[in-house]
Amino acid sequence: MNTPNRITITRFFFAFLIIIIFCLSFLPNSSDFAPLLGTTNFSWIDLVCAVIFILGSITDAVDGHIARSRNLITNFGKFMDPLADKFLVDSSLILLTTKMTSDGHFYLYPIMTVLFIGRDLAVDGLRMVATAQGKVLAANIYGKIKTVLQMIVIPIIFLNGFPFNYFDLNGLGSFEYTYVITNVLAALALLASLVSGFIYFKQNIDVLKEGK
Repeated sequence: MNTPNRITITRFFFAFLIIIIFCLSFLPNSSDFAPLLGTTNFSWIDLVCAVIFILGSITDAVDGHIARSRNLITNFGKFMDPLADKFLVDSSLILLTTKMTSDGHFYLYPIMTVLFIGRDLAVDGLRMVATAQGKVLAANIYGKIKTVLQMIVIPIIFLNGFPFNYFDLNGLGSFEYTYVITNVLAALALLASLVSGFIYFKQNIDVLKEGK
């Protein structure tokens, strides 16, 4: 196993680590994990998960750069790299749907996570059909934009909208409706995700056409 593939595998480790640490908030006496910077901000669990996610996102750029610059692209890497990306992102999105304000508002609405994952499953299905036909479907720039937006938005949601929740719009030193900000940011990333998926299908629709 070469260096880029080893780095890719670490992304699975980062994802599992996020799951384990995040689930500490569901344990009895989890209220002991008080917010670090005020009642509307994040706990140390949120901070650690955000940092781990950022580290995992960095490995995505690093393994790709090394593989291309050193001509170390392998079939194993082609398969595992997108799988590791999706496992890190999708598992984080699922966890974030459990984050709620004291008033019962979702920091990430579940329907958004469903659409994010549904889009990825549809694109992966199209790639599988293409592979069965001996074709390789290249990723487009829109998909890369979607990935970048997700990797920016997810840490912000882990941190309960930081630093946007410190816009003193209500005179209390923090923004009471942080969930509005986090969901608007997630909606922008979701829009990019759905648009990139639509363009991907439009560019490769011939794959789904029956041969004569």
